Amino acid sequence: MLGEACYLAWGTPEAIASLSPLSAQLAELLKADQPDPTSARRLGAQLAEARFRGPDALQVSLRLIRTRAPELFEVHDAAERIGELIGELAAGYADALRERTQVEQELLLSAVLQTRREAEAALRDSEQRFRAIFTEAGVGIALVGLDGHVLDVNPALYRLFNVSESMAGPRPLTDHVHPEDAPAMIADFRELTTGRRDNMHGEVRFVRLDGTVIWTYVTASLVRDQAGLPDYVIGVVEDVTERHQLRSRLRHQTYHDQLTRLPNRALMNEQLRWAFSPDSTVARVGLLHLDLDGFRSINDSLGHQVGDQLLLAVAGRLQLLAGGHLVTRTGGDEFAILVTDPSSVAYLSDLAGHLLAGLVPPFVIGSQRLSLTASLGIAENTVTSTWPGELQRAADAARSWAKGAGGGRWAVFDAERDAGETTRFALAASVPGAVDRDEFHLFYQPLVDMSSGNLTGVEALVRWRHPEHGLLGPARFIELAERNGAIVPLGRWVLTEACRQARRWADELGRCAPYVSVNVAPRQLAEPGWLTEVSTVLSDTGLDPGQLQLEITERAVLVDETAASDTLRTLREMGVRLAIDDFGTGYSSLSYLRRLPVHGLKIDGSFIRGLRESGSELDWDPAELGAGPERVVDPVDTPDSKIVAALISMAHALDLVVTAEWVETAAQARRLRALGCDIGQGHWYGDPVPASQLAPLLRRPLAG
Repeated sequence: MLGEACYLAWGTPEAIASLSPLSAQLAELLKADQPDPTSARRLGAQLAEARFRGPDALQVSLRLIRTRAPELFEVHDAAERIGELIGELAAGYADALRERTQVEQELLLSAVLQTRREAEAALRDSEQRFRAIFTEAGVGIALVGLDGHVLDVNPALYRLFNVSESMAGPRPLTDHVHPEDAPAMIADFRELTTGRRDNMHGEVRFVRLDGTVIWTYVTASLVRDQAGLPDYVIGVVEDVTERHQLRSRLRHQTYHDQLTRLPNRALMNEQLRWAFSPDSTVARVGLLHLDLDGFRSINDSLGHQVGDQLLLAVAGRLQLLAGGHLVTRTGGDEFAILVTDPSSVAYLSDLAGHLLAGLVPPFVIGSQRLSLTASLGIAENTVTSTWPGELQRAADAARSWAKGAGGGRWAVFDAERDAGETTRFALAASVPGAVDRDEFHLFYQPLVDMSSGNLTGVEALVRWRHPEHGLLGPARFIELAERNGAIVPLGRWVLTEACRQARRWADELGRCAPYVSVNVAPRQLAEPGWLTEVSTVLSDTGLDPGQLQLEITERAVLVDETAASDTLRTLREMGVRLAIDDFGTGYSSLSYLRRLPVHGLKIDGSFIRGLRESGSELDWDPAELGAGPERVVDPVDTPDSKIVAALISMAHALDLVVTAEWVETAAQARRLRALGCDIGQGHWYGDPVPASQLAPLLRRPLAG
């Protein structure tokens, strides 16, 4: 019955199960001969203990007992008995419920008190730990109010500021901040106190009472109250002065040359980037690149210690001469001067002349008096028309022009000249690919016996049929190909093609076939496998070595005379003809010429040009062409005539065959014959032509 009441009140099976024993006790009370009020009161208490305490639960249960007890418990006078018991049940229920509630309240209060005591103890522990950290910490700690006043600082912060006395009252946060750092620090502090940020960090400079500036790393955090509102700021201050000084030293080393202490290339690049940046107010930039002429020979002959002292002296002079302009050492014996917003190129030219003139007085290094010159390049432009890298390249290009002109001078960058230089370098760089694409062709110029007029040999001269620039002569690409090494594959191709053509002429003409003369660049002669290449080409083409002449310049021989002599001796033993090309433009030493195992020499054309008729408008001998009486006057007594005569006489004394190139007129040819020259070459005898056009000349004498 009570379970049913519970079900109606709560509707849970767990409640019904817990109250079933109480129903049995109630039945025993109703069936007893004499109702027991004490047992009824106890039963009411048990009802409360069963947690049957929902709203109206007791009223529902008593109503059910009164109306349904007779039929449930089969008690005839149940109504009377129940009436006597209900009051006791209710009283027991109420007493138990009141006691239960009181106990629960006491337990709750005890728990609350315990929690409060634990929280207070934890807070005390936390405060003690914080105070211990605050006091004993090795870094400075400050508590700052939201109004920007310092409330408390720890001993470490006093020590950091070299202050021993305690702080007398709150002080403004900015009292010891470096003036340059104060605005940024105030802005960050406002971000914290308004709650827009919870922390900040960064380097801040402080000024001690004695004026010493210290670098610190500050980490500041906002502390909020229980409501989540900003309460105060705690700052941790770490002394990083030594670290900053170390970083400054490292930065200085990064941006300064270790020897001269001048700014280095890295700083120059940084300054240039700044000048070209949108934030810069610079409109024009001038750059002077300078290097010392012949400095390497000073290092090699006097030692690097003297060289270093000389660089120090040069750096000092340049700084003095350049005034307020930035002077940098960009590497080795190279320096650069940066000029922002120069008034004109003329100003930069005057500055360049001033710098070069200032280096003229000898430098006294120990017991040495050293004189030197420098080459200087000038580049200038607006920041909107170029960029740092291009300006530096332009200054370097101008410097190379000055050095190429002999040094001791300055040159201003010229865009048109640079475009030509760029084209030449592009051509040189594309030489190896052009060889593979069969863009090169050989032309052949006659080598004529001056006494008989017979063609005895031909010189192979390379031409480039460029897909964009048309037919190019060697002056357009040979020199640069020698510089970048492209002359090696090109020279290999020329030698191979010339030997193949010579073999075809040998097969066609037999003993009357001309020999072929091939130029050899100094770089080829120095190649370790070059001798093997020559031997392989002769073997592959089947050409008689005596039908090949190799022309070697004086310069190539003088680079390493011993090695060159060994190479030439091996070639001579193979049967190859050897000739010294452009003789007279180098040292022209009789002693070295006597030692070289060569067959002949070619007099440089600059001497032959001086043999042309003086004052005549004719470039040839009309009498020898059958065009009228001869009007040519032999320039017998000119200096060039005397030089050529001496060279021919000297060569014949050494049993060498003499070839004269650049023979353009009959007067030259006649004079050379009179001087005993053996072979002539030039326009007078025939211009370079393809092998197919040379065929008719192979079978008849040429003009003599």
